[in-house]
Amino acid sequence: MSVIGIVAEFNPFHNGHKYIIDTVKQKGDTVVCVMSGNFVQRCEPAIFSKGIRTQSALLCGADIVLELPFLYATASAEIFAFNAVKILDSFGCDKIAFGTENTSVEELYSAVEILTSSEYGAMVGEELKSGKSYPVARQSVYEKYNCKCDISTPNNILATEYIKALKKLNSDMQPVAVNRAGAGYNDNFAVGEFASATFLRSLIKSEKSIDGLVPENLLELYKSAIENGDIVSDEKYNISSLTLLRSKISKTDNNIANMAEGLENRISSAVAECLSLSEIYDTAKTKRFTHSRIRRAVLSRIFDVTADDLKIEAPYCRLLGFNTAVSDALGDLSRKCKLPFVTKYSDIAQLGDENVSRVYELESNSVDFYNFILQNPVKCLADRSYAVRKI
Repeated sequence: MSVIGIVAEFNPFHNGHKYIIDTVKQKGDTVVCVMSGNFVQRCEPAIFSKGIRTQSALLCGADIVLELPFLYATASAEIFAFNAVKILDSFGCDKIAFGTENTSVEELYSAVEILTSSEYGAMVGEELKSGKSYPVARQSVYEKYNCKCDISTPNNILATEYIKALKKLNSDMQPVAVNRAGAGYNDNFAVGEFASATFLRSLIKSEKSIDGLVPENLLELYKSAIENGDIVSDEKYNISSLTLLRSKISKTDNNIANMAEGLENRISSAVAECLSLSEIYDTAKTKRFTHSRIRRAVLSRIFDVTADDLKIEAPYCRLLGFNTAVSDALGDLSRKCKLPFVTKYSDIAQLGDENVSRVYELESNSVDFYNFILQNPVKCLADRSYAVRKI
């Protein structure tokens, strides 16, 4: 019997996610998912809240769902992966499963050896000096090596970061690679019963059917969320974000995360003249500053995330939901957890730790913001009364 960790956003949960769980889970195994909260790595709000997404995972094979706090869920791939792996390792998982693109664990380890070598780092540095963006410089140098692992795809990028995190943490967790089935990460079409989360979000927002593309037992849950207004309003997100950004346009804070090399000036100029977030991203973008980098910088400005914040490693394990059939296993894992295990706000408050307080402050603020931009808004400080989901 194994305790298998999976890092996910479930934005929304779909057949591809169920495929991974069904592939790795054997009788007697416990599947532990560490899931992004209400904001995801694209630095945008999840289509459904963490409560709804937790419930969807539990209904489809996950046994325990832990939270990946806002600070890490919206960070770079390296920070995202490291802190997710740290939470799973601290919780006692002995395996970590993840999706890949036609590659093996052995090939991933070979890729990581290259990516972490001093020679590789020096060569990337030279490419950056020529004005290339980091992803382009990274790929350009990597292609000079004879490695079978393609690191240009989102799944494989994260997979290599999971391997790097395991090595850095000296973790005993064994990696399990599951090759993707069906549509690609950002494909705007379905392949059989498999569709990307990107495509599913577009269908949901345009009020089109997602039948056959998500597990059947989730259709009513998603339908109910939509009918009750428990779904993000893109218009409200855009207006609220621009309002906050404009209110801070005259502020100078060189410690805001992801702001460097003049990017803060480009973003301030874009905020002053642009009328939408997408326009800000396009206006601030250069060969050096990618869309993803700008998105992270803008979100950091909205929530005042600092470079010092990003140095904080995951300081607790927070339970979002569990299957009552694994109550005994959950009790055992929580008692042995190497990080403080929390289920409610009072657990966090009682820790009295500065890092815990800061990580939760950002989480709580992001939830307040998220709850306001729902089609049917929710009151402030709702995260303090979050009820652990059970099925």
